Amino acid sequence: MSLDGYTTIQSDQIELLASELAKRELSIIDQFEPIADFEELLTFSEAHPTPIEFDEQHPAWRLESVAARVIEAIALAAHEPLNDIGWRLLARILLEHTEYLWTFPEASTAREKLAAANALTLAGSVCAMLPQSELWCLAGFGRIAANLSEVAPTSSDMHVVQPLEAAFTLANKQNLPILDSTIECYNTVMNRRFSANNKLKFPLCDQTFFHYLNLDFPGLENVKSAFSEGDIASAKSTYTAFRTKFVKNFQDTSHLEQADTFSTTKLYLECLLKLSIYPTPSIYATTEIGIASLLFPEFRFSEQLLTLASRRYKWIVDAFFHPDGFHKDTSLRSQVEAITDFSRFLQIYQSIKHLRCFQSAEEMKVLLQKLLEACIYIRQPDLSFPLVGTNVPDNLNFDELCSLNNINRQDRKYEALSYAFPYTGYYVMRDSWRSDAQYLLFDSGPLGKLGYEDKLSFVLYAHGCQLITHDQKNKDGDSRGTASEAHNIILIDGKRQLPESEIVPDPDTRWIITSEFDFVEGWYKTSDYHHKRSIFYVKGEYFILHDLVLGDGKHLLEQIFHLGACGEQIITPHIATDSGQAWTQESGHSNIFIGAIDTTHLDVKLNDNCLTYQTQCELPAVFNVVLFPMKPNVEHRPEIHSVSVCADADVLATGFTVQSNDITDIFLISDDGFAAMSTSETEKKIEFEGEYLFLRGDKFVMLNGRYLKVGTKVLAELDEPVERYMNMD
Repeated sequence: MSLDGYTTIQSDQIELLASELAKRELSIIDQFEPIADFEELLTFSEAHPTPIEFDEQHPAWRLESVAARVIEAIALAAHEPLNDIGWRLLARILLEHTEYLWTFPEASTAREKLAAANALTLAGSVCAMLPQSELWCLAGFGRIAANLSEVAPTSSDMHVVQPLEAAFTLANKQNLPILDSTIECYNTVMNRRFSANNKLKFPLCDQTFFHYLNLDFPGLENVKSAFSEGDIASAKSTYTAFRTKFVKNFQDTSHLEQADTFSTTKLYLECLLKLSIYPTPSIYATTEIGIASLLFPEFRFSEQLLTLASRRYKWIVDAFFHPDGFHKDTSLRSQVEAITDFSRFLQIYQSIKHLRCFQSAEEMKVLLQKLLEACIYIRQPDLSFPLVGTNVPDNLNFDELCSLNNINRQDRKYEALSYAFPYTGYYVMRDSWRSDAQYLLFDSGPLGKLGYEDKLSFVLYAHGCQLITHDQKNKDGDSRGTASEAHNIILIDGKRQLPESEIVPDPDTRWIITSEFDFVEGWYKTSDYHHKRSIFYVKGEYFILHDLVLGDGKHLLEQIFHLGACGEQIITPHIATDSGQAWTQESGHSNIFIGAIDTTHLDVKLNDNCLTYQTQCELPAVFNVVLFPMKPNVEHRPEIHSVSVCADADVLATGFTVQSNDITDIFLISDDGFAAMSTSETEKKIEFEGEYLFLRGDKFVMLNGRYLKVGTKVLAELDEPVERYMNMD
């Protein structure tokens, strides 16, 4: 893809640099010897055009590789004879690579960051005749200061030391500004006594501030006149008047009350320059660079920095977000912060887009809409966000998110009730968009970057209350909040092992949605055991939680449920240990019934709001649990019974019934895929060929099923098994 629109480099600048390089007046770079000839560098460049986005997965575009080619280009400029075309081609390669290093300082090690910083600073000094050079050198020197102490190179480490010392020498010769903090770091680490001709120090003095203004910008004529006459006080007051008038372009934008004062503008400039050195955190810093470039077009480098922001946004869209619209660290905090940043930038850009062009604006709008839709689908019935990963600050809800960011919340109806985020691993089940709806979010991974060991966990909200949640003790500094036991998962021998490497999206996850039922299934695989969890949702009624643990030997298994609450009070459920049942009974609020099917050797324990079903058993093991939400002031609980299932000896099969309101539902489940199963422990004998059966009278759902017979009546007979087959009419 062409760099057009995403680069500050202009054709006349390539010509200018080519002519200067051809003069060979920079004797300092003679010390660099080329490894190959120009034709090899040109061939590589033609085969691998400089990408718009940062491509750390491609070995050629990691910072260390790009830095090496920058040094190689400088060495070729010092030693290889070229014709006019060759000089122009070399200049273009050098400029594109240098700008890439300036735009993307991201790397995994301090040594790689230092190598890139050295090359950037040296190249910026070589290109001193270009306006970008000062920004490049400023960023390079700032990044040197950030990494030099950690690397601490010795004199024998010539790959680092040679470009480092050449960069300082050449920048000083070209009278480019060198950061005071970098000089101090360089002298300390390298045991030097370097002194700069042009030292830059933060905070900026008034004189330096005006150096960074484009005094030829329309409206600054009187500022330029006062400054040229040495009347700094008049220059400051005249500039303040200019800012007061300019800010009126943003009357609908909040938090700009102080953007018309000299002191605040100077602070903005300092922050802008510092962020251009290290734009981190990536999204927030890039947003601030873009906003400052829009708000202060009179800054001498505003166009270059706006282009920097545009190119970084182009990269951010793919690097930080899944195609399903969620931030890749899977945390709602990061999701909300990104929405806030994008909204702030686009709001300001909307006010000034007739004056400035931002190449990535449309992509940002599309991404913002996708991020918002993700929040719409994941929000709970009360508009709050579920507690997954790290939650948003102060339980910010969707309406507050829209209000804070001046987003027009459209109350349009979304066709899908249940929704999948396959890359993020979130699967949402709901029966309606009403505030009293039933809602369950299942997390099928991958594990969050922040260490939240919550794969196969879930949260449940129904009829106005959070019925099953996650432990939030980490909010008060308790690290337990990030551990497995803080989530609604299964522990094996009191712990959870690290999973095997995961593919995104997870190919083992199954997701089926209909108007009558939803089904999700995910796996958590380690070297010692595999855990499969599925949830079958009879829409508007209840959920079946099915856990399979594969492995060898006898183990302690703990199935964890963190009970929610309406308000701050801890809810104490009623527990019937013999029947493996627990239920809440809070007056005026919805409640939850949790019932285990198999109670053999089952212990039920309660610690605060943490309900644990515990058993010591041989693997493989199966747990079936009914999760039955109950509306406020309704005390009806279902009756559940296990039924024996006949199947081949090598098939792990379970069956049970759920009876509620004079309706009996029957479930037959095979954990060995498609299998022939039957049971006579129901009113009529059932014969089923498939993997998962839900039966209610003559209504049924078959998953991976082919044949169903109830009593003497054949309800389904197919030629081949199908993923789902149902008759719920």
